[in-house]
Amino acid sequence: MSADAVLWLPWVAVAIASALAGWLSLRAGRRGDGVGALRWAGWALVPPALLLTGTVRLVGRVAAAVTSWGAGLVFSPLTWLGVVIGAGAVTMIVGAAALRRRRAPDPVTTRRRRVDSGPASSSRPVDDEMAEIEAILKRRGIG
Repeated sequence: MSADAVLWLPWVAVAIASALAGWLSLRAGRRGDGVGALRWAGWALVPPALLLTGTVRLVGRVAAAVTSWGAGLVFSPLTWLGVVIGAGAVTMIVGAAALRRRRAPDPVTTRRRRVDSGPASSSRPVDDEMAEIEAILKRRGIG
């Protein structure tokens, strides 16, 4: 496909879309659906408006720029080197955060926690029923 054909494709697509919307407008008008005919007539005018404002050309330029960027990304060794370096940087940052969270607790604070907590089994049950349950568990060798 030649470059001229590629440049004419948006114009052809706009013409087909406009003709289709115009045909649907006529069909709705013949059925007596005035609101539908008006809506489709509005849609028939959108493609020429896009064409005359240069929006179709803008979309073509954006598509060409994105395609060029993508091709440069895929085929450039320097770009892939940058991707690898970026991935390594992200891995280091995330790994450092994970190691910081997994870091061993400070021995001084661990000792304080042990002293403050005290033995849990020496606390008396608050309720008489709980005392009975605790006695049964002790008789069975549980707890």
